[in-house]
Amino acid sequence: MRASWVEGALILTGAIVGWYATRRWRIGTTPTPSRLPSSDYLQGLNYLVNEQPDRAVEAFLRAVAVDRDTVETQFALGALFRRRGETDRAIRMHQNLMTRTELDPVHREQATYALAQDYLRAGLYDRAEKLLLSLSEAGTYRISALRDLCRVYEVEHDWEKAIEVHRVLAKVGNPAQPLAIAHYWCELAAMAMADADYPTARRHLAAARAEQRRFPRGALLRADLAVALGEPELALPLLKRVGLHHPALAGEVLPRLVKALKAAGREAELAATLKEMAGEGREVADALAYAAIVADTLASPGLLDLARDYVRREPTVTELVQALLPAGTQMDDEVLGRLCKALRRQALRSPRFQCVECGFSSTGHFWQCPGCKSWDSLRPLSPTELLAPLANGRPRSPRTPAA
Repeated sequence: MRASWVEGALILTGAIVGWYATRRWRIGTTPTPSRLPSSDYLQGLNYLVNEQPDRAVEAFLRAVAVDRDTVETQFALGALFRRRGETDRAIRMHQNLMTRTELDPVHREQATYALAQDYLRAGLYDRAEKLLLSLSEAGTYRISALRDLCRVYEVEHDWEKAIEVHRVLAKVGNPAQPLAIAHYWCELAAMAMADADYPTARRHLAAARAEQRRFPRGALLRADLAVALGEPELALPLLKRVGLHHPALAGEVLPRLVKALKAAGREAELAATLKEMAGEGREVADALAYAAIVADTLASPGLLDLARDYVRREPTVTELVQALLPAGTQMDDEVLGRLCKALRRQALRSPRFQCVECGFSSTGHFWQCPGCKSWDSLRPLSPTELLAPLANGRPRSPRTPAA
């Protein structure tokens, strides 16, 4: 209910601003009744305030049918169509506005940006890009157009163009975005590594490091590159550092650590390495243990001991064990295995990460939130949040991002 009220308020504000702009455009002329907002237009605004979008659309359509010079009405109606998901109607509305030869330059620019928004909402990114590029040169919508271009290039995975746009944004006064640019370089590095183009990958990772120091994703990819080049010894300190300073990324660190030790012929040292890392603090130990449970890698040396310590130490898990196991049952390897299997099953079908910006939740980790497109905003849920569905007997379903 509150969301729809906010939507209506935004449309109302845009309509009033459009009407005011139209009035200013006509300064110097004598107001006539035909140039004042029609009763249908005012009635449409009233319907929006009262959260009656369907009736608002009907009123705005009547206003446009009576007086096609009501530019502000057509902008309000087009925005309403777009927010209702009727992008075809919004596109036609704004295209019709742009074909009017007598349209004021200010309104033409507004119509161009509105049409670009329609294309974005409809997923027509090539058409949106063309309009946004024209708006990004100068004018009222320059910064907004540049930001939208970044979104287009992210969707299209055109990371080099996204970097260029961020550079332009920084020059026109927008706050610099080194984190986003570092991720773009990492995306390019990952693509180069997939093609076995390791020199190019190295250059991209160096560029990412220049943008963002102590960047965990860059360190993980540098470790991947070292293993791919037959230098696993170089990967080990990178992985340990990420695991210690970013416990939330244990799920990314653990399989790489196992792979690097195996490639270095030091697989037998896994237990000692994990014990050393776990000794740095409970947060690190618990993160590694839970990552091992979810990844089903408890057969590796040292991981079963980490899982046992985690189960005994974590209050939520301890309560679950006491509720499920008969009194006096010993936590032997068989019982621990069954418990870890139940925890893993729950983890794989329930959200384990949540975006701190928009609340999007997912069973897997993403560097960029699929919901709000923020970078590095997903955080692991606490054991209490993770195990509550298991205790209640009903798993939660991950949220899906808005279109």
